[in-house]
Amino acid sequence: MWLEIICGLVIYILCRCFFYDDDTLDVETTDSNALFAVATRLEKLYGGKVYVGLRIPDADTGSPQNIDMVLVTKGEAVVISVQNLSGFVSIDTDGSWVSTGGKNNKTERHPDPVAEVKRQVAILESYLEQIRHHQDRIISIVL
Repeated sequence: MWLEIICGLVIYILCRCFFYDDDTLDVETTDSNALFAVATRLEKLYGGKVYVGLRIPDADTGSPQNIDMVLVTKGEAVVISVQNLSGFVSIDTDGSWVSTGGKNNKTERHPDPVAEVKRQVAILESYLEQIRHHQDRIISIVL
């Protein structure tokens, strides 16, 4: 009986290795877990509210832009980008990030996250200004 159980486990593991590809699901789950783990920690540290996965309409491109998270505290809002990178990370001369090693043992280039966050801040500011402008118009109409 023990021999049958062990053989069954070996066959199951071999079939899973060769025929079941779950790399995509693991990456998406890990990224999501990283976002919410960072959000929870930021709320505990700064006492504000963190909004995760915002889709803000961009007036310039006409399409919604994704913002990883925004920390809102008394008097300020902070846009945060979460990068789930593995291996050794260095900054290249053009500002891009280079991760070496990690899960696949290869070198990957990533765009400059600081420049990306600055662009997201401008989009969020523009969107909030539009909302404030519309609220002022609504209030003046009601009065």
